[in-house]
Amino acid sequence: MSTVDLMLLGALIEKPMSAYEMKKNMEARNINSWVKISSPSVYKNLVAMNGKGYLDDEVVKEGERPAKKIYSINEKGRNYFFSMMEKYSKQPDKIYIDFVAFVANLYNVDPEKGLEMMKNLRTNLSKEREYIKSNIEAKKEFVPFYAISILELYDKMYAMFSEWTEEITHDYVQKNNH
Repeated sequence: MSTVDLMLLGALIEKPMSAYEMKKNMEARNINSWVKISSPSVYKNLVAMNGKGYLDDEVVKEGERPAKKIYSINEKGRNYFFSMMEKYSKQPDKIYIDFVAFVANLYNVDPEKGLEMMKNLRTNLSKEREYIKSNIEAKKEFVPFYAISILELYDKMYAMFSEWTEEITHDYVQKNNH
């Protein structure tokens, strides 16, 4: 079970599409900013789910264009989709935050350089939060409620991260002044 599968199947419930259309759909919806999904994973996961019998496919040729495979979700795929929805509703995954590895290694850095790096982290977290807030305002009228609610979740997370980095910086300064 993967979040990539869940996103792809959810999109295919909306309408059948080719792998290229799916990739463009994910890009247009800016999905990769809140779910780790790359172009190669779109293709790879569609082929894998098709091989497992979750999808049906039809080769379509339009005029002079090359033939393309259109994927659609079938009953087995819908069951898989709903089982993943159920799983994630009951067992949210752990959240891994990459910059935690940086914080865990601050003790290996000269305190002055570490303080500068913490300032960089706070600044960049603030920039990311501002970017998210501007996206919320710009897209509020055009995107579905769930997309806005996800952006709002990220806004709250970045606010919390910023507050946390201030606390950690204070503790870091206190520890290195003794």
